[in-house]
Amino acid sequence: MEKDFGYVQDVCADLETGVITSIIVPGSNKLLNIFSQNNDIVIPWKNIKCIGDDLILVEL
Repeated sequence: MEKDFGYVQDVCADLETGVITSIIVPGSNKLLNIFSQNNDIVIPWKNIKCIGDDLILVEL
């Protein structure tokens, strides 16, 4: 099953080691939920399977 989550909007990193721990992509209907709670999707780095020029494959 394929799903387009959109663009990576942020990353989380371990500040002591400099290792990226996860990426953050916007949740569904981000524009409609500006005033509601945060619905961003945090994808752990261990779930990233492949990084290409214009695509990141993840296992959820």
